[in-house]
Formats: sequence, C-alpha cells, structure tokens
Amino acid sequence: MVEVGWTDVRLFPTGWEIERGPQSVLVNPGMAISFPAMAVHHITDEQAASGISPSQAKQHVRAGADILCAHNSAFDSRFIGTDRPWICTFKAARTAWPDMQSHGNSSIRYERGLCLGDDRSQPSHRAGPDTWVTAHILLDLLKIYQPETLIEMTGRPVTLIKVGFGEHFGKRWSDVPDKYLDWILNKSSMPSDPNREDDVHTARLEVSKRAAKASTSSAPTSAASTHDPDAWRKEMERF
Repeated sequence: MVEVGWTDVRLFPTGWEIERGPQSVLVNPGMAISFPAMAVHHITDEQAASGISPSQAKQHVRAGADILCAHNSAFDSRFIGTDRPWICTFKAARTAWPDMQSHGNSSIRYERGLCLGDDRSQPSHRAGPDTWVTAHILLDLLKIYQPETLIEMTGRPVTLIKVGFGEHFGKRWSDVPDKYLDWILNKSSMPSDPNREDDVHTARLEVSKRAAKASTSSAPTSAASTHDPDAWRKEMERF
C-alpha cells in the first residue's frame, strides 16, 4: 500500500449522492516500491516515505463507513481488513452490463458516460481519482439494485456471457466446445484458482445446461410428460 483514497457516498432524503471526496493520502509501505508498480502510479520511494502508516490508512478508509466499496473488492479488502460488508463494482457491473467491451474502471466510465470532463477523475491509477470514478459507477448501479443486492452479488460468482481467455477468447460460453469445458473443469488448474471463480462457475453452469437439454431431448415423450424448464438447476446441484 503506497496510497489510499476514498470518496464518501451517502443516502440522502433525495437519494444516493456523493457526500464528499475524492480524498487521498500517501502511505509508507515500509519497503521499496517496484519499478513496474511505480510506472503505473508514479509514486516514488521518496514520496511514499513521507506518508502515514498502513494502520493509519486503514483507519481513514474505515472511519464512519457502514459498507465499503471497491472496483475488485477481493483485492482491496485484503489491505483494509474489516468485518464490514463490501460491494464490488467490478462484479456488479459484469452482472448489470454483461455485454460491455470491458469492465475496467475507466472503460465503464466512458461507456456509461460517467463524470466525463471532471478533473477529479484524473490522473488515473491514483487512489483519489480512481475512487471518484468508482463512486460514480456505484451510483449508477444503485439506480438498478439495492445495496443488499450488490453485497449479495459481491459474495457469489458471476455468470459470464463471453470467454475472456485462451483459444476461445471472445466466444459466447454457449458456443464453447464440450471438450474445452471438460478441460477447464477437470484438467486445468482453474478450479483451484480463486481468481478464475467466475470462469469455472460459468463452465459448470454450461455443462449442466447441456446435460439437462440432452436428457430432455433423449427422453421418450408422451402426452402426459411435461418439460421442466429448471432441470438444469437440479443438474447444477451435483457440482
């Protein structure tokens, strides 16, 4: 942690609005900053040396918050360390707007037309401006979902529309060959990688749907038989 930033969002009588921000402070990590990291945020060791301690930074972020939010909360929550609930705008955006070209913070900003021309969103990859953009994404999501729903989304895998890796990159999951789905679930290291949770979840779901469809199409039909549209859900319970 070399810098921490925050923007406060609050429920007013008129609705959800930004209360204040963006704010940020430099943090002394107690170690040298790698050059690749420095190339992203442009914070030098000399600058960070004048910063507050990581424990003070955590207190700044947690102070007065009922819910914490980040764009990829699985990453940020490891640094903040709190038992308060989190909202992940990255996961929620993938659920709300699955066909976006990208679900990166700045990409969502441009595609949704959020805080454009606002100097408080610059420079990117700095803690304060990034929280300003995330706050606007959160406000956009709060037009669709209640906070409790966003918290629930954060805690569960996302069902993806398109493959974001490998030889089938860009394809819809429904068009991925059976053999490749089998490789993901039974031969790759992805099921044990927490960062691939959404991919594995979607692959399992697709396998279950296909198995249920095959079972339905191969079963003998009769006037008394009825089609169960939720058969794939029962198949999914096997995993």
